[in-house]
Amino acid sequence: MLLQLFKVALVDETVLKDALKVGFSDFEDAVLYQSAKNANIDTIVTRNIKDFKLAQLPVYAPDELLAVLSLL
Repeated sequence: MLLQLFKVALVDETVLKDALKVGFSDFEDAVLYQSAKNANIDTIVTRNIKDFKLAQLPVYAPDELLAVLSLL
């Protein structure tokens, strides 16, 4: 069911190289972010919002996303 709701983004060499350039303090978060951008994903859901200050995509905590989805 989750795979019907969410898109899974790839991590490849391009994503890893681009992640080094985005300026995030945490490399794993940079990879997640860059992977989402390269896959044209609309938003990121994480319990670690503070590490995504530089993100140019909407970033939600799980409870925030549930609140947004309940409004639809």
